[in-house]
Amino acid sequence: RRVRGVMSDESEAREFPVVCEDCLGPNPYVRVQKMPLGGECAISGRPFTVFRWRPGNEARYKKTVVCKEIAQAKNVCQVCLLDLDYGIPVAARDAALGRAGGSALPSSSVNRDFAVNEIAKKLDEGEDAYEKDGKEKNNELLMRLARKKPYYNKNKTPICTFWLRNACTRNDCPYRPCNGDTHMPELSAAPELRKQNIKDRYFGTNDPVAEQMLKRAKERPSQKLTPPEDASITTLFVGGVDPEKVTEDDINSRFYQYGEIKGIRVIGTKKCAFITFATREGAEKAAEDAAINLEINGERCRLQWGKSAAKKASGNQGSAPAPPPTVMMMAPGVEAPANGQALPPDMPAHVAIPMPAPAAVGHATKYPSMDPSQMGAVSKKQEAEK
Repeated sequence: RRVRGVMSDESEAREFPVVCEDCLGPNPYVRVQKMPLGGECAISGRPFTVFRWRPGNEARYKKTVVCKEIAQAKNVCQVCLLDLDYGIPVAARDAALGRAGGSALPSSSVNRDFAVNEIAKKLDEGEDAYEKDGKEKNNELLMRLARKKPYYNKNKTPICTFWLRNACTRNDCPYRPCNGDTHMPELSAAPELRKQNIKDRYFGTNDPVAEQMLKRAKERPSQKLTPPEDASITTLFVGGVDPEKVTEDDINSRFYQYGEIKGIRVIGTKKCAFITFATREGAEKAAEDAAINLEINGERCRLQWGKSAAKKASGNQGSAPAPPPTVMMMAPGVEAPANGQALPPDMPAHVAIPMPAPAAVGHATKYPSMDPSQMGAVSKKQEAEK
């Protein structure tokens, strides 16, 4: 049986919602209500299976608002219509990738059902309805916009409209701020951010939230690494390395694709590592590809260029080393001047002889006076040998 182009009841019963982690909530055990053909898709107008659940004790009930085919065509959540991979609006994602705004579905119900059925056929054949672009991997703007951690605050209960008009008379109001949650930053936000259309958010047109995100992201400084002028530098510095979770093998498996690696040094006390490539070309490829979003064995790290040997030497040497002490050998019959006095110009010739270098390790001294550890004294062992 088909209803306006919808698949049969058996396929509807096998459906599972396409939902992001934010909308599911922090609890891994969520009790979900399933209502077959219980609603109409907000984009295509087709009946679809509606799922409803509560993501937390202090959260409001959430439900799917678009059908599965419509959500997978744009790779968005069926509830919040945000991108499943980056957690940002469609308009912000398409702007970062240089795509034009998506076109709306056909206005005719017959043509609209045909377009959605074509998407369903691709999904049944194992194809992806949303084609990912290769630009997503190294896109700096997209990495700035992407949400790194789940944001569960959007699941909170809505604001009491009676409280906004100062007319709430209920003793136990479940809405904010009557329920005790007085921290509501959305009230201080721009009024245009509160007026969002579901279709505009889905197709990426006239989305005020996406415009504000793009404006903030463009004002941030660039994260790309500029190669140093010294071409001999082939070492990269990796910060934020947890020695208990990230090993040398993990670092090698992440960076071997860029070129031959001469050596990897992990400093556990400072939680960092140094990667030395055999060629400068390999180091530049690694810096260009991994500087924006570096993740090793599930741990987020930061990448920087290493310093040259000349800079390290100049930084470590605070002052020039003192010259070795010398011994003044005076001519026969000439007395040495007192401390602090200069030699007269008519004094006979003298020779400055440097102190002898210390004996090499393992070199046996011939006389007790040549042993620097004894300072000229005779040890008990040497006395016994005599």
